[in-house]
Order: sequence, then structure tokens, then C-alpha cells
Amino acid sequence: MNKAEHINTVSGSVHGQVLQARTVTADTIVLHAPEHRVPVPRQLPPPAHTWVDRADELERLDRLLTTAGPTRVVVTGLGGVGKTGLAVRWLDGHHERHPDGVLHVDLNGWSGHPPPATAQVLAGWLRALGVAADDLPGEVAELVALYRTVTSDKAVAMLVDNARSAEQVQPLVPATARGTILVTSRNRLAELAIAGFRHLDLDCFPAATGAALLTGLLDEDRQPIGEELLHALAIRCHGHPLALTIAGAHLAAYPRRDPARLITRLTHLAEASTGALDPHELSVEGVLQMSYEDLDATTARLYRGLAEHPGVEFTAEPLAAGLDVPVTDVGRGLGRLVEANLVTESGDERYRLHDVLREHVRALAGQDDQAKRLAVRRRMIEWYLRRGAAADKIINPFPRRFSPVYTDLDTGMFADAKAALDWAETERANLLAAQQDAADQGWTELVYQFGEVLWNPLRPNYTAGELVSSQFLGANAAADAGHILEVVCRTRQGFGETNLGHHEAAVAICTIAVELAAEVGDPWLHSGALSTRARAHLKADDPHAALPDLEHALEVAEGMNDARSIALRHRRLGETALHPKIADAQLALHHLRLAASMFTGIGDDIGHARTVLHLARALTLNGQAAEAVSELAEIEQAVRDYGSVGYLADLCTVLGEVHAALGDTAEAHRCYSQAIDYYTAAGPGADKSKATVIARRDALDSDQPTA
Repeated sequence: MNKAEHINTVSGSVHGQVLQARTVTADTIVLHAPEHRVPVPRQLPPPAHTWVDRADELERLDRLLTTAGPTRVVVTGLGGVGKTGLAVRWLDGHHERHPDGVLHVDLNGWSGHPPPATAQVLAGWLRALGVAADDLPGEVAELVALYRTVTSDKAVAMLVDNARSAEQVQPLVPATARGTILVTSRNRLAELAIAGFRHLDLDCFPAATGAALLTGLLDEDRQPIGEELLHALAIRCHGHPLALTIAGAHLAAYPRRDPARLITRLTHLAEASTGALDPHELSVEGVLQMSYEDLDATTARLYRGLAEHPGVEFTAEPLAAGLDVPVTDVGRGLGRLVEANLVTESGDERYRLHDVLREHVRALAGQDDQAKRLAVRRRMIEWYLRRGAAADKIINPFPRRFSPVYTDLDTGMFADAKAALDWAETERANLLAAQQDAADQGWTELVYQFGEVLWNPLRPNYTAGELVSSQFLGANAAADAGHILEVVCRTRQGFGETNLGHHEAAVAICTIAVELAAEVGDPWLHSGALSTRARAHLKADDPHAALPDLEHALEVAEGMNDARSIALRHRRLGETALHPKIADAQLALHHLRLAASMFTGIGDDIGHARTVLHLARALTLNGQAAEAVSELAEIEQAVRDYGSVGYLADLCTVLGEVHAALGDTAEAHRCYSQAIDYYTAAGPGADKSKATVIARRDALDSDQPTA
């Protein structure tokens, strides 16, 4: 078949998907991006199902909102008194005053879990407010300064839940005069008065309000309870909202029980209790103990088992693994705990405990055999390790693995890479907590396996700080055990340091990995460590320092005849040759064509497609922009099939560059606009790339060159 038979000529414009085996000739190639607008952050937790009168407190907040200057309030009160519920209710009613967004963080003050780091909170908030992840500084002081700059002219609100100290809150105070920050705490945090905070003390309900709350919790078809009994029960609960809510759930669950007997029972429990001094605490303790005693043995064991879960939110599966019971049994048990208001639904088949309930669970679990408790905890952590490993294998099946968890691993729960990535993102906090919990318990072999397992799940959507922390834990655990994964985790720790902009640290850590790999004599690890150190040099704008490492890495990869490693090294060598300080199109084309061919040979379609993006740039630099258009058309379907909007954004960006080189300003503008839409859909982590493309598009309009 001659060459002409491979050419299709399409007149006019081509819209939508184009899959072409050889050559495409068209006036324009349009890749449709999804319509997407950057959402205004609205991060508040859902409001309580039942609400009763807090009119005085809401009116007080309204008055503070109308005063000159920013609104800054500390809402204080007992655990479970409704501080968060009040704050959410009030902020929900004032969205119009905060058009730039409402942010939320739970500092875990009384949860028993460590609070999120200040840097983590600020980085998350800044990304939500539109700051590119790559533009975030690594130092806390610089993050605080950037946060104050970004918020200085915004009408935003922040809800900071469960703060233990003023020191936790101070870096989170926005600089805007049009903003609001509400802080909830069991402590008064008097030091915040210097920063202009007012105090709102939240008390328990009077008897009438408590009775109204109980009435709202009862089913309409339940036998009516007289006002006198409802008042008496509210008094017995000392008006504490959490105690009232659980007592109301008890009445709803047992509609034939006499409320008078419930009051008598609570009285006896309070009289027998020696663990609490405050009458409000006594009321909560009594109601919790009564509700716990009414649980069947299986559900009671499940309730105590919640103390062993590593994270704040949970699903049925890790609990079932920990307790060694069927998932269906745990699902039914969680349903009973929800009905009893001992567990809260936080999402679709996701649950959490109120801090006060978590304290109760831990007190109960403290009476169990400690060896059995640790066995339950370990099985839960091992469940997260296995499920994380399954996600890792689906996300990227190609790399060599070293952890025993991958042996005979079932990955059938994930349909594709997107499903695995979505699960990993949802469970990210639990996965990281599981690794930290394993480290705290001294379960070294679990810690370093988590380091390997979390690499691919964290990398596409990570905060670089979490990636570095996970690899640091894994590397240290592997070093203690004398395991080869120390090399893997050190290399990947260096990768994360590069993403944080810590280039010197990245080079130093990768150098340790290079030396360790040479010591153990593993060429696969040695080649990878050299390539990652080269990446650190390249990102530090020093491509000439990267080249010797990459040439050595390629030599090592060729020596072991590992096709994918060889392809990866050629791709990075080609990328390095395209750096403006080198700009050697012929060298880039040599390496990138080899890489593309090798990726095709091993069936790595997305690896091939990513290589072609660099190849198109090299062709354009070499004056072959028309050929670059055809190369890009051939990979479009592979990029679409992979499902990454980030990769589609990269494709549109390179198309824009190529059309600009061809002098087709209109088509370059169109491609850049599509890339911007895709980068927007990809989320805050792509904001720096989006800003670069916006600058290129704007330069087309002004006919000014850009880097």
C-alpha cells in the first residue's frame, strides 16, 4: 500500500473526536473541553437535622456582623452543647455576606487525633481560593503571609472547629475587613481578645426548649408523651443538647417504654457515677451509658471497636476486618448506632463520632483486654494497607513492587484507574493516619509497606507535604528493618521535596538513595534514583547538571534490559534537551522517538501519549510544526480513554504552541482556551499551568512573545 492511501483530507473544520492512523489535514482540530466554572468554596458541614430555638445567640451574632470591621467570634461551651451547629446555622443564613466563599477546618481538639498542621490547613484554604499548588511556599511563615495577602480584599468566612489554643487560631485569621471567622472551643481562648475576638458562651437549654427538642425527635405515630414528662426528662438531662438528642433517639427506638422509667434510670445512673463532676457531664455520661447498655452484645462490641479505627471518618469494611465479622453485620450494627444517635452519618455509607462520644468509646474500650484491642487495630490498619495496594496496582500496574502485601492481591473492587484514584482521595486521611498509627505502635513492616503503597495514590492529587511525610516514615522504617524499600522511599521523598521547591534538599535525599542503590547492587533502583535526582536539577533550572545523571541512568537501565526504564530515561533526556538552556531539537527528537517506540512496544499507551507531547514540541522547535499536528492527532483517543483532564489540558496546550508556530493565531487561541478549561476542571493543582497558558493566550492578542 503506498503512502498516499494513508492520507485523509478533511475540508473545513473538524469538531469533536478525531482518531487517525496516519495523517490529518484540516483547517482546525477542536478538542471539546467540558464547561466548568471554578466553584466558590462552601465547605461547611451539613446542618443538624433537628433545630430548636437559639434566637438570642443568633441575634447576638447578627449584631456583631453589622459592626464596623471584621466579625471575629469565639463560641465556647461544653462538648456537645451545639457550638458547631450554631455556627453552621448562622453562616448558612449569611451566604450573601460572604460571596468569596466559606472555609472550614476541624482542629480535632478533643477527638484524640492530632490536629492538622497549620501549613496543611493554609495550603488547603489557599488552593480553595484559587492559588496554584505549585505557587504555595513551603515555610509556614510564608504561607501565613500569602494567606493574608490573598484574603485582604475578599468577603470570606472561616469556621475553625474544636480549637484547643489561641496559638492554633492566630495564623488562620484572615486579613480582610469584610470577612468573618468563627471559632468553636471548649476553652475560652481569652488571648484571642487581643485580635478583636468577641466571646459567645453557649449554655444548655432551659427545660421548655429541651422538651421542644425531644418532641422534634419523636415519631408522629408514637404514643404522645405529656409535657410534664418531657420537661422532667429535659431537666434530668440538664438541658444538654447531646444528652437530649440521644435520650430522644432512645424514646423513638423504644416507643412502648414508659418515659418515667427512663427518667428514674438516668437518675440512678447519675447517682452511681463517680467519673464526672459537672452536672451537665453527668447527664451526658448517664444517657450514653444507658444507650450503651441497651445495645445488643454484637453492636456493643462494634461501638467499642470504633476506638481502634485510625481516622475520624469510617466505613463498614475496615471495621469488619478489624473485628473479624461479616461486613453485612457491621452495616446493620452501624444502622442501629445511627438510630441511637451514637454515630453520625457523614456521607454515603460513611460515618463519624462526635468528640464526646469518642471519649465515651475510648473509656469503654479501656476496660477491654489490651492485647485483643491491639489485634483489632492492626487488622484495621492491614485492611487499609491491602486496599491501598489494590488501588496502587490499578492506578499504575507497570512498576516493580517490593512489599509482601502485593502477593496474591485482589484488585477486583476497582473498575479502572479513575475509581481507584477516587477511593484513594476519599480515604487519604485514613490511609495517612493508618501509616502514622502503625509507626506509633512500632509495626515497622507495615510502615514501610505503606510508603510504597501510597506513592501512586497520593501523587496525582497530593499535597507534596503529605507525600514527603509518608515517604519519610517509610524510609526510616525500612532503614530500621534493613529493607530495600529504604531506597524506594528516599527516592520518592526526593521527588516530593522537588515539588515543594526544596531543590537542595531533593538533591541531597536523592544522593542518599543513589548511594544506597549502588550499595545493594540493584540496577532498577539505581537508575530510578539517578533519574529522580536529575529531575531535581532540571526543576531547579539546571539542565546541564541533570544530563550526566540521566545518561548514567540510561546506561544502567540498558544494562538490565528493562524496556520501560529505558523508555522513561529517554523521555526525560528528551525533555531535558528541550530546556531553553539547551534547546537541542535534534537531541530531543532522538531520545523521544526512541521512547515513543519503546512505550508502544510494551503496550503502555499513556506512556507513549505523554512522550508524543514532548515529541511535538521537539518537532516544532525543529521547524516541523505541521508534522507535530499529525502526531498529536494520533494520540488524542489514547488520552481521552485514560480519562485525565490534566493530560487533555497538556494536549491542548501543545496544540496551541504548535498552531502558534504555524502562524494560525485563531486556532492557537482556541486550543489555549480549551486547555484553560481543562486545567480548571483538573482543580487547584493545575493552576500554575493554567496561568502559564493564559499568559500565552493573552500574548497572542497583544502579539508579544512569551517564554
